[in-house]
Amino acid sequence: MDDVRIAQAILDAEATGRAIYLHDQAAAVASDAAMELKAFRQDGKQGRLGGWITEQRDEGIVVIFLSSDAVPRARYRVTVSSEGRVMGDVEALTEPAALTPHELGAARARNTAANAEFAPCSRNYNTVVLPGPREGGGWIAYLLPGTTKHGVIPIGGSYRLDMDTTGLELLKQRSFTKTCIALESPSEDKARETVAVMITHLLDPAPTEVHVFWSLWSRTPMFVVTSEGNWLIEEGKITLKERRKEERS
Repeated sequence: MDDVRIAQAILDAEATGRAIYLHDQAAAVASDAAMELKAFRQDGKQGRLGGWITEQRDEGIVVIFLSSDAVPRARYRVTVSSEGRVMGDVEALTEPAALTPHELGAARARNTAANAEFAPCSRNYNTVVLPGPREGGGWIAYLLPGTTKHGVIPIGGSYRLDMDTTGLELLKQRSFTKTCIALESPSEDKARETVAVMITHLLDPAPTEVHVFWSLWSRTPMFVVTSEGNWLIEEGKITLKERRKEERS
């Protein structure tokens, strides 16, 4: 891959990695807010909820909690700001509402991703669905391992799935690691001593959106060693710190 393509790949990784982080954060914040409602907790216990989707709008990221029907509908809506705060009240719909075409496409893409075959590295996974950047649309779903262990970055087992405009057809799928590698992030008492975490990545010449996401998620700078050199991800930005000695002429 030439320098121009690598530079574009870095810009794409930074933008997409931050988007994954913001949508994942919004879902977590919205879930906490919705759990304050007795009706939401009851719906969850009785199996009336079927996950969630997110949508970027001018006012923030809207998190739509779906019904578990064969054709999903909206049961709750929560708007979360880019700073991670709930805007207004949790909207509990009296009757589940039909999804917009955009929302239905995202819901289908989430379901397609959830039913895809992959080698998991965690019992629990979070899913982030984003509109595809390519011409003509489509959907991209990221499967992100969950963890309850403090100080662990569960980067191994992260997947990307590209789907068509309907969200029903899986076009391609990739893993960002070959093993279930997990990095140890600094605890609060060691944060001053730990500058960054480090990982070797040989599947791409530069860090990917998943590396950006996990660095933001863990609030920890990350060194990524690739065939091109040593890169640093800090606050969502990727910088080449040292190129390999066998630099191209």
